[in-house]
Amino acid sequence: MKIYNKKLISNSLKINSIANYFIELNDKNDFVEFHKFVKSKDLPVLVIGEGTNIVLPDFYEGIVVKPDFININFNKTDNTISVGSSVNWHEFVNFTIDKNIIGFENLSSIPGSVGAAPIQNIGAYGQEVSNLIKSVECYDYINNEFITLSKDDCCFSYRHSIFKESNFLIYKIDFYTDIFTEHNLTYESVKKYITNNNINPKNMSTYDVSKMITSIRSITLPDPSLVPNVGSFFKNTVMNKENIKTNKFSFNDLVLWEVDSIKVKVGSARLIELIKNDLKKFDNVEIYKNHSLVIVTNKVASQQNVIDFADHIKEKVFDTFNVSLEIEPSIVLN
Repeated sequence: MKIYNKKLISNSLKINSIANYFIELNDKNDFVEFHKFVKSKDLPVLVIGEGTNIVLPDFYEGIVVKPDFININFNKTDNTISVGSSVNWHEFVNFTIDKNIIGFENLSSIPGSVGAAPIQNIGAYGQEVSNLIKSVECYDYINNEFITLSKDDCCFSYRHSIFKESNFLIYKIDFYTDIFTEHNLTYESVKKYITNNNINPKNMSTYDVSKMITSIRSITLPDPSLVPNVGSFFKNTVMNKENIKTNKFSFNDLVLWEVDSIKVKVGSARLIELIKNDLKKFDNVEIYKNHSLVIVTNKVASQQNVIDFADHIKEKVFDTFNVSLEIEPSIVLN
């Protein structure tokens, strides 16, 4: 276990954020020592991976902990893969493709680490990581306990899980490798890409699908290593269709997915697209030119800059459509 004082926290929004204490864990044997340190300081704890889905304060008064577990073990006997939480997500997806495993390819090129995947229940192009998870190995750093959570124990829902509000540090995840036998090509933008590029879906390998997904993402979503962002900043809202205001825009102007006879999921990107010309200019932050769900910074933005801009977007969307947007990344407070 390594302990640093006043260390810069790497994050994809490029917020200049400093941790009061910064700890690196390299071995399970470090956990008990980490537990003692947390107890002695009585400070909040923030577990981070690659910092691609968090909005950090300029100074975090608590303890930032970064695990370093990078082992990958493929068990052909029970058709599972055990993956360390610090493995880069896209590198892991490439590993599954090399092993001819179907199911992970639609989640290609999502920034971040494997350990972050279940926290947000990451999803893209018709797939969610919760569909692939068998169990999650955690350490409860408050109660000094090792815990194994099944998929059901994780309480997965849309961009949510039990890990968002817990004392659990994820150090390993077990994934199924035999759940899916066919590629999922039903998502609208995937079907459009296949049609526009005259691709025969029957001839597509898992590698081909992954390459296609990466191409689709690159068109609309900026690489956080080049353009500071945290991906989609707002979730899609599920609500009663009759409660949507249509005095300025009609239902035909919106993107709606039917949930049941009453409720719909409202495409947040389309809502923001319709009102973005009415938004005020804010210092250091703006909406990405190719995707209205993405907020980008100029590398000098503060957490407050980002929050103020996001709140302005939420207010304008609510006033126009009566739709309450929910922020997707974690806003880290002291």
